[in-house]
Amino acid sequence: MSRVIAFDGIRNFRHFGEYDTRDGRKVRRGLYRSGHFARASGQDIERLTEMRLTVVTDLRRPLERDREPSRWDDVLNPRVLASNIAGHAEPPHMAFLREGDLSAKGIRDFMLATYRRLPTDPGNKQAFAAGLRALADHAEDESFVVHCAAGKDRTGLFCAMALELSGVDRDTVVEDYLMTNTAVDYDRLVPEVAANIADRTGRAVEEESMRIFLGVDGDYLNEAFGVMGSADAYMRTELGLSDDEITRLRTALVRG
Repeated sequence: MSRVIAFDGIRNFRHFGEYDTRDGRKVRRGLYRSGHFARASGQDIERLTEMRLTVVTDLRRPLERDREPSRWDDVLNPRVLASNIAGHAEPPHMAFLREGDLSAKGIRDFMLATYRRLPTDPGNKQAFAAGLRALADHAEDESFVVHCAAGKDRTGLFCAMALELSGVDRDTVVEDYLMTNTAVDYDRLVPEVAANIADRTGRAVEEESMRIFLGVDGDYLNEAFGVMGSADAYMRTELGLSDDEITRLRTALVRG
């Protein structure tokens, strides 16, 4: 099946459920991941309503949410989980784009460092825990979406945790993570984002560097798991989920 679902104004929207687990079962249906919803069209909202979208985990910082607020309506009106811990501090990637080394190597080094930071960021941890707890009690005939700005880094880590806990093998977890590189139209996105960065920071980013910044790499995910250890251990020791919550989450995620 095609996991990527095309919307008018939502990028990188795709299904991350229904993968096979190592013990012959399947991850549940109705699990989705994406970029932000600020540019969702009326038709997009109608489609999400038909999908019975009831819970959204928004992994963005408060400043990101203020700049690009999600477009919902009174009909859809999902339960939205997010963290306010960062307050209105500037997101690290914006500080880097304004002051950092924007060569291809500089951006790759920044991305590797970012993935070592993501698992321990207090706001991420709060939002990760809230989303996972919601999944433990989420009805399978409804839809759940986790997203950040681009739907690749924070979202990729959340989905990798959920899939690993479900018993999906690591190669498949990485394959799902890497799908961003083919799900997104980079020929269109690269110049658009480069122009936005130039407008906000006054700096130009070469195309090669921009593609590294906007894409994903298996080495990035490895950096994160090097910090986290197993998904089970990370959820217990860093996110504060109890043994009972982890058991209920695993049960809710797997069918068959």
